[in-house]
Amino acid sequence: MPHMNPTRTQRYYHACLAARTAAFAVVLAGALLVPDRFDRDLADGFRILSPLSILWLLLMVSMVFRLFPSKVESLGCQKEFARRYRPTGRAVPPQDIRQANRGALIVALVWIAFNAVFFLGHAKGWLTDRFLVCLAGFYGMSDIICILFFCPFQSWMMHNRCCTTCRIYDWDYLMLCTPLLALQNAMALSACLLAAVIFVRWEVTLLRHPERFFEASNDALRCAACQEHLCQQKRALAAHGRSRRPHTEH
Repeated sequence: MPHMNPTRTQRYYHACLAARTAAFAVVLAGALLVPDRFDRDLADGFRILSPLSILWLLLMVSMVFRLFPSKVESLGCQKEFARRYRPTGRAVPPQDIRQANRGALIVALVWIAFNAVFFLGHAKGWLTDRFLVCLAGFYGMSDIICILFFCPFQSWMMHNRCCTTCRIYDWDYLMLCTPLLALQNAMALSACLLAAVIFVRWEVTLLRHPERFFEASNDALRCAACQEHLCQQKRALAAHGRSRRPHTEH
């Protein structure tokens, strides 16, 4: 029978979705309703208490949280830690590593090309700093949507089974902070720096300990060992979408 009761990890990510949606709403409302105040708060950075500085602090805390083992976050980001490794006794097939790296490269190239449009618009003066901050807020909300409901990187580019086996899980904060790279602002740059630390540590750990990242060598990543069932809603939505497609009679 399918798993019905929400797990602790599911509840955690639903809370994250609510929090990040609220954060995006606050940023968007500030940018649209009080743009002058928004610009002043952004320029003052963390030197004053403002909605932006509070959101910056919450973002920094959540990134620091990612640096340590957690019992509530998905194994997708926790598999880098040795304590979550359950060896199968087999080595990682080289083709699995090549396929995962190829998918990650495709994601990186698409992400860079996609965001280059916004960087160009900002450099030309067509897009404001406010827009880039709002875009980062939108990325933060979309990140949790990818985990819970639908992930274009998984479905269209990497074709991994689920978040647990995701090659790029810990790219999330760097992707969230991507628009902030264009800002000459202490809050933005400090967030980008910490996100880069998370990204580099992930990639170094993957290079040194690939056995932790693949189900062929890590028994904890197998479906039978799953305790979080984050794919539940994704699969339900996918099945619903297939059922609504018109059937062609032959």
